[in-house]
Amino acid sequence: MKPMRWPWRRTAAGDDPLPSGDPADAAADTRAAADGRAVAVTGIGCVTAFGLGREVLDDALAAGRVAAAPVTRFDPARFTCRIAAEVPEPSLRFARDHLSHELERMSLFVRLAVHASMAALGADPAATGRPRLPEGRGLIAMGVAMGGLPHIEQGVLKQERAGPRKTTPFLIPSLIPNMAASMTALRLGFEGPQVTLAGACASGTQAIGHALAELRAGRIDWALAGGSEAVTTPITWSGFEAMHALSRGAAGQAAVGGEGPAARPFDGARDGMICGEAAAMLLLHRADSCDGRAVLGRILGYATNSGAPDLTRIPDREGLACMRLALKDAGVDPADLGAVMAQASGMITGDAIEAAAIAELTGSHRPPVTSVKGATGYVFAANGPVSTVAALGALSRRRLPPVAGFRAASEDTACIDVVAGAPRDIDPGRPVLVNSFGFGGINASLVVAGSDGIGR
Repeated sequence: MKPMRWPWRRTAAGDDPLPSGDPADAAADTRAAADGRAVAVTGIGCVTAFGLGREVLDDALAAGRVAAAPVTRFDPARFTCRIAAEVPEPSLRFARDHLSHELERMSLFVRLAVHASMAALGADPAATGRPRLPEGRGLIAMGVAMGGLPHIEQGVLKQERAGPRKTTPFLIPSLIPNMAASMTALRLGFEGPQVTLAGACASGTQAIGHALAELRAGRIDWALAGGSEAVTTPITWSGFEAMHALSRGAAGQAAVGGEGPAARPFDGARDGMICGEAAAMLLLHRADSCDGRAVLGRILGYATNSGAPDLTRIPDREGLACMRLALKDAGVDPADLGAVMAQASGMITGDAIEAAAIAELTGSHRPPVTSVKGATGYVFAANGPVSTVAALGALSRRRLPPVAGFRAASEDTACIDVVAGAPRDIDPGRPVLVNSFGFGGINASLVVAGSDGIGR
């Protein structure tokens, strides 16, 4: 399948855009300008409950596998939902160095971030020595939502049970959200700026968007950007079950060994989400200076805005506006979208609202829509970065993975074309829209393209 030649793309260096007088001139000029603002993805690091690396994730998604299994980090017997998509911790191996003692005592989200960041640089975290950092001015931009919540809970319980003198001196450093970026910087010997964004479940997408803006502005030459989260702890379950956010049907699945779909985005039988753990980091470069690294894909556009019906609901008109702004920033018409990587997590109302917004955005075009949450679980700040990795994988393989657990749409999600059962062939020359929405009305969307897509 050859990438389509879009009318607004120049066919060769020096070619003129659409001729003067064409009614599409203004749009073509905007898109051509946006084409030059694309940023190259030159490295990918990913840790999910499926294991280490983007290939492991892509293979699992294509096969429709589900990572959820009975919770092991605590006894879930008192909860209705008893499964989660946990990262296999023994797979996280790090070389011994002067930071090993501290790293071992950090919350899991920190270790996930360090591992994914080193992998994005092409380094083996278990190998001795520091990896070579890219040339020029760099940035680490990390999205974290709830940070070290498991360590907060453990610290409070230990203090109440054994007294304050038994509190570990690593409690505070292990739980503060910036420690994912900070430990990454220390481990790499990086001395440039680091930024931590806490925008709920849009955090990781906002981190990528922040890096995109800094690269476009010429203030940096490269960036490590993404998100990390691991909050499998009783207080998380208590909070989300109080909100009726976790899948109630999952307990029976856990009783039979965790088989079957854990969450069903867009499905008519969906009844909530399943929590997961993950980190995904992208190495980004200015498109004109990739430090000799291969281009794995491109970030074309980004937008973030505020607004929602209430504190926790998925936005309707504000989410739609965010998607439109991201496409405008990328210079992409909705009719030219190749696919949508949705936020959808299996929530009854949230999935329906997002489906309606996507339908209104794309109209009769109806691009294929998928979501990774049925497979990876809901990974909070890492939602957007993991979805972006999945989108780049789909563009590389030219096949969009199905929604794990999806069987049939409900009346309020039938307005979109959900990928079901098996991967769907897609045109690698068309971009993919990636959505992330967080509590408090924080909305963020990215537009990504393959390595042979726009801007080549």
